[in-house]
Amino acid sequence: MKYEMISALSKDCYAKIAMAKCNINAFLETPCGVGDHPNIMETIQGQIDIISQNKDRLKVLQETFDGEE
Repeated sequence: MKYEMISALSKDCYAKIAMAKCNINAFLETPCGVGDHPNIMETIQGQIDIISQNKDRLKVLQETFDGEE
């Protein structure tokens, strides 16, 4: 059960990183197409924060629980 929980937490982090990257790419490729985000730079920074936070979580999971079952 412990392995499944750690695996689920890791997968959640990877999914959030992937979604944030997609959002950043959308803003960079077509910034005028996103009307409800008047400050694109702040919005991109928010997505970068999501990536950073989840990479930190992955690092903690890997350093603390790597190889444990």
